[in-house]
Amino acid sequence: MNTPMIITVGREYGSSGREIGKILSKKLNIPFYDKKKLLSIAKQTPDYEEVREFYEEKPVNSFLAAIEENEEEKAIARKPFRRIRSLMSEEGGVLIGRCGNCIFRNYENALTVFVHGSKKIRVQKIAQIEQISLREAKRRMEEVDEDRSVFHSNYTGETWGAADGYELCLDSGILGIEGCADMILKYLQWKKEMPGL
Repeated sequence: MNTPMIITVGREYGSSGREIGKILSKKLNIPFYDKKKLLSIAKQTPDYEEVREFYEEKPVNSFLAAIEENEEEKAIARKPFRRIRSLMSEEGGVLIGRCGNCIFRNYENALTVFVHGSKKIRVQKIAQIEQISLREAKRRMEEVDEDRSVFHSNYTGETWGAADGYELCLDSGILGIEGCADMILKYLQWKKEMPGL
């Protein structure tokens, strides 16, 4: 039985990681899971309120994070990880954010990617998309990146964006959106052709 293809995409804000994931989903004909899709699925579960912070990508309440976690809190924190594994176990897919690199680490046929880019390019893109000033775009970029970093650290204990947490790190400011997608597809082909990897 073939293991389904899973690609996880961590990304800096404004680096086009979501767009790259959509291209991969189309080219590989596998499902695409971003915040909106996962939220929609999670809201249909009876215990949604218990795991709401994870699906809304909000950092854990600072008061709760400051106290020592008990076993029940740890179990609740890991529940979304199990759900995402279960959701993607049959068809695979492209997962945007949500600590995907940790959820699928060491999984056969899974590739963990982190997309980053220069601050200047990301600020310009954010300003253009959100139709805001460069100054406001820079503030938004720093705020979102900080939130993602805290979220990732709270749920995994690891440093968000650190190269050793991902199999492949790409600079979308240099490669562009299509270039990053092509590089990932070439990397997947290379892995397939290298026995024992």
